[in-house]
Amino acid sequence: MTRSSVAALLVTAALVVHGCGGAGDPGGDAATGPTPPSAERPGAVDGVVAVDGGDLHVRCVGSGDATVVLIAGFGDGGENWGTVEPPLARSARVCSYARFGTGASDPAPAPQTHESHARTLRTLLRSIGEAGPFALVGHSLGGAEAVVFASLFRSEVSGLMLIDASPANWIAAGCSVPDDGTEAARGFAGMCRSLTDPALNPERLDGRAASEGVAAVTSLGRLPMTVLTTTERPFPGIDPRQQARLDRVWNRGQEHWASLSPISRLVRVPGAGHYIHVDRPAVVVAELRRLTG
Repeated sequence: MTRSSVAALLVTAALVVHGCGGAGDPGGDAATGPTPPSAERPGAVDGVVAVDGGDLHVRCVGSGDATVVLIAGFGDGGENWGTVEPPLARSARVCSYARFGTGASDPAPAPQTHESHARTLRTLLRSIGEAGPFALVGHSLGGAEAVVFASLFRSEVSGLMLIDASPANWIAAGCSVPDDGTEAARGFAGMCRSLTDPALNPERLDGRAASEGVAAVTSLGRLPMTVLTTTERPFPGIDPRQQARLDRVWNRGQEHWASLSPISRLVRVPGAGHYIHVDRPAVVVAELRRLTG
């Protein structure tokens, strides 16, 4: 697989990814300032908007009956959506944004949780005239944000796709990996320190509080859902017993996400790493069109 790595599944690799430019990248040059809300569908948006005490970068392109909102994983400013944004934008409105502390957005003004992210995202979308309903697409820890958004604003969500979304108990599972001196164990220890202390990560995410919040979501009603997950997630050098335990946590987490709706689909995608939308973009596009069609 092309992007499978310990760092990716630890949701820490993106901490150093803050590139600019390119399709689907919220870091490109743009005029700043919000697009005033109106009754008409807004045109292309690519700039920063003042929201909740700071500036957030947002990008919306395309048009169509569906409005797709792409929510990147931890530390990712949206740089990896360029593989799916262009084909989706041919028949749908497609929006993405960079959370506080990522991409071209400002540093986080306060500690964050998935709920605070979801509420900020809703305010951001409304401020640029995007009224929904929204088909949410969340990758990695962005999946938890999408779940919380759907729980809080159910009437504004038409569908939900999770792309290898980190289970609600993934941080706790990573923190329980014993330090056996391997690189993989050190990676999990670093993840644990970073995500459990908002002062130690650029998004100022309070991982424990965020995890507790999304774990409290037990149903999304009859919301159309698709849960995509990779079939492989190796951690080179880790104790085989820990590998097996983490595989169980991840797989059960995907089953839990699918259980939130009785009309969900759980799709296992071979030949892809954690970034399924990069490794197998055609699968993501086809499944999303099925979800929104």
